[in-house]
Amino acid sequence: MAKFIFARRSLRDVADWKKGASPRDRDALDQVLSAISADPTLPGRALSFHDPQRPSYSYRAGPFLIRYRETDDGGVEFLNLFHR
Repeated sequence: MAKFIFARRSLRDVADWKKGASPRDRDALDQVLSAISADPTLPGRALSFHDPQRPSYSYRAGPFLIRYRETDDGGVEFLNLFHR
């Protein structure tokens, strides 16, 4: 599993989401974040061009859309969490 970090915005997104999340929803999010950390090149990810020098990716899993990027040291930085 790659080393992972959360951008400040991502921490706020997760904290806001957790206020209304059930334990089952929290487990589902943990599984998605773990899957991305284990393999940041997951099939189904979509390239995002917010910064062409440091590309980010979006990955949808169930009700979650997670934006992340790979770090210079081979880790993962989670940038945003969106939930429907």
